[in-house]
Amino acid sequence: MKRLLSLLLALAMVFSLAACASGKVDELPVEDNIVEELSTTPDESAPEESEPPVEPEIPEEIVYTNPLTGEVTETDISATRPIAVMLNNIRQALPQHGNSQADVLYEVPEEGGITRIMALYQDISNVGTLGSVRSTRPYYVRLALAADAILVHAGGSGAAYRTILDYMNKYDMVDLDALSKGTRTADIFYRDSGRLEAGYSMEHTLFTTSDRIQEYLEQHSDEINTLHRQEYTGFHEFTEDATPVNGLNALNINVNFSGYKGTDFTYDPESGKYLVSQFGSAYVDGTSGEHVGVENVIIIQTRIEPLYDAKNRVAVYLTGTGSGYFACNGKYQKVTWVKEKAKYAYRLYDEEGNEIKLGVGKSFVCVVDKGRDITVDGVVQPHPDDAEASPDLADGEPLNDDEA
Repeated sequence: MKRLLSLLLALAMVFSLAACASGKVDELPVEDNIVEELSTTPDESAPEESEPPVEPEIPEEIVYTNPLTGEVTETDISATRPIAVMLNNIRQALPQHGNSQADVLYEVPEEGGITRIMALYQDISNVGTLGSVRSTRPYYVRLALAADAILVHAGGSGAAYRTILDYMNKYDMVDLDALSKGTRTADIFYRDSGRLEAGYSMEHTLFTTSDRIQEYLEQHSDEINTLHRQEYTGFHEFTEDATPVNGLNALNINVNFSGYKGTDFTYDPESGKYLVSQFGSAYVDGTSGEHVGVENVIIIQTRIEPLYDAKNRVAVYLTGTGSGYFACNGKYQKVTWVKEKAKYAYRLYDEEGNEIKLGVGKSFVCVVDKGRDITVDGVVQPHPDDAEASPDLADGEPLNDDEA
C-alpha cells in the first residue's frame, strides 16, 4: 500500500514537471496597479499629437476723439470741461482773436439787434490771444451749461448773474469773470495797449490768453473742478460723411438776425467748409488772419422777444422743440431740434425722426427768431408755421455798455 502511494506521488511530480516544461500554467491573479500601469504606458512608436499654436492677443487700438468735433486727438480729453469765451461781435470791435480755433461758435442776438459770439474750446491750450471779451446774458450761460463749460466773460446782465449763481449751486458751474459781481473774479484779463493807441473804445480792448486761463485753473485746482460733472450727457455724435440724405444744394446761406446783423456762409468745395462772413467782409481771426470756416452749420429757429427794459434786452427761448436747418458738405435739410432742459445739448432729427450726426469738424450754431429770414442760394425759406411777426429788435448799435 505504501509503495502504491509513493508511486502515485512520483507520477504526479512527473506530470507537474512536464507541464512546466511545456509552458502551460493556470492564470494567476495580477494586482490592479500593475494592470493600470501596463494599460497606460504610451506606445513610443505612435506619433505625438502636437497642440495648435496659441495666437498672441493683439490689443485693440484706442482712438481718442474731441467730443465737440469728432476729430482724433493724441490724448483723452473727453472728461475735461471745455472753455466758453464771450467774444465782442459789433463792427467797431473787430477783428476777434482766437475765433478760428474754436470748436463750436454760437451766435445769438442781443439788445439793439447786435449779436455776440460764444466760442467753445475743448482744448484751450496753444490758442493764444482771445478777445475782445465782453459781457454775457442768461441764454449764453445756459448754452455754456449744456456743454458743462467753464464760462469766461467780462460782466453780464442781472439775469445772467442770477443764472450763474443758480448753476454754481446746482451744477458746480465754473465762472471766470473780469468783474466782481458775486461770482468768481479772475485776474486773467488785460487791456490791449495796441487797441488803446489805435483809438478803440475801452469796452473793445479787454483780452485774455489761453495760457492765462490754464495757469489760473492750475493755481486754483483745489477749488475748481475742471472735469465734467457726473450727470453730464455729452454733445453730438459725429460721422465722416454727414451730407444730408436727399439734401438740397446750399452753397450760400444767409441768417438774418436783425435789421443790423446778418451772417453768411459760403461753401468752399476745396476745403469742405462753409466760410463765414459778416458786415460784408470775411469773418477772420485777428491773430492769424485766417478766414473762419466750419464743417457744420446749425440753425435753431425759436422765440426771441424784447423785454422792453431800460436796455431793450431780449428773452431767448432755448428749450423745448422747434424747426431749424442743418448744412454740411454743400447740402442742407430741414430739421427738428429738441432740448428738454437747459443742461442738455441740442438734438437734431430729420423728417423721418432719425437723429442727425454732425460731420467731423467745427460747427457754427445760429440761434435766431423764427420770424427772421433764412435764405439759401437766394431763396427765402418758409417760416415755421407757428412763427409770429419779427420781433421789434432795434437796428441801432449800442457803442457803450456799462456792464462791459
